[in-house]
Amino acid sequence: MDTYRDVPNMGPSLMAGLWICCLLAGVFLALRLYCKSKRSVSLQQDDYLLIVAWIVQVTCSILVSINVAAGFGKHTEDLIAEYGPEHIVPITLRETIVGFLMTLAIAWSKTSFAVTLLRITRGKTKAFVWMIIITMNIFMTVGALSLFLQCSPVAKSWDDNIPGTCWHTFNAVAGMFSSAYSALIDFVLALLPWPLIWHLHMKTKERIGVAVAMSMGICAGTTAIVKCYYLQKPHGMDFFYEGGNLVTWGSAEIATTIMAASIPVLRVLVRDIKESAAWYRQSGSFRDALRSLRRKSRRISRQPANTGQEPRMIHPLNDQESDKVALSWAGSGGITRTQEVHISFDDQIDIDALGVDTKRANSGIAPV
Repeated sequence: MDTYRDVPNMGPSLMAGLWICCLLAGVFLALRLYCKSKRSVSLQQDDYLLIVAWIVQVTCSILVSINVAAGFGKHTEDLIAEYGPEHIVPITLRETIVGFLMTLAIAWSKTSFAVTLLRITRGKTKAFVWMIIITMNIFMTVGALSLFLQCSPVAKSWDDNIPGTCWHTFNAVAGMFSSAYSALIDFVLALLPWPLIWHLHMKTKERIGVAVAMSMGICAGTTAIVKCYYLQKPHGMDFFYEGGNLVTWGSAEIATTIMAASIPVLRVLVRDIKESAAWYRQSGSFRDALRSLRRKSRRISRQPANTGQEPRMIHPLNDQESDKVALSWAGSGGITRTQEVHISFDDQIDIDALGVDTKRANSGIAPV
């Protein structure tokens, strides 16, 4: 290592960025699960997808931390001079695994929000969301697998000393296309809830609040665009230094997607805290404010879980068979006629998916 110049090292900033992203995503995810628990709402597929994505994000951060300890974040020549060439292969292998897992975690976190939209859409819009889920997962999976399939044999992807052939253009094209498509999907999913939410029977201010909360995926789309910028830059033989930006923005994309998907669920909690703060300003008692917040939590937890379904009456098909008439003497005298009716449930909007207080909104929505 040369002593007449400083050795650039992105390792510390890379570690800070990765673990801050994990911490923020973990806090938002924990609050999301806490709010659902308080409202007696069972976990759905979108919750499990976010949990898995966050676990993968933490796993990737651990692998990158191991790589930083081995010299990742420094220029290749400095890494070899300080740690020796034997570290190149294991670092490259771990980074290949990180790229693979991060790409899948990004896909799963975005799929989670799309699954949430499935619970509030119908008809052609629902089919469109399904198309987004299928195509995005196909493209992202191909992009992830291209990290391993770009060379023959596969081990040559992380060990350049092995004889074989590599098609780096395939990996570059697949990675760039999947990342760009992922960014596009973020903006589409962010705008999709607006026409759906506008049909809710609630105050305009509340509708705007729900729609904005459901549109925070724009932030994830922005991070995806930044990641595409670093992805298209030719790293050459110095990926150990320049690849740090790509890893950081990949983790940021996962984190912003998890946070954006959790914000709608946190709206009720934030509103209750604001109301308790207002109570504190009026009463001047912090204990009374906490007592008010606990009362709100107990009130919410006692509310039955919303299944997101609206009852409707099914008319009998055959009057002779289904129109069952019972004659009984009413207390006031006379005969009353009762008809047996059957109640079914239409697959309507899931109000819990929007993070809307059921006391403040009517869950009716026009089919879209």
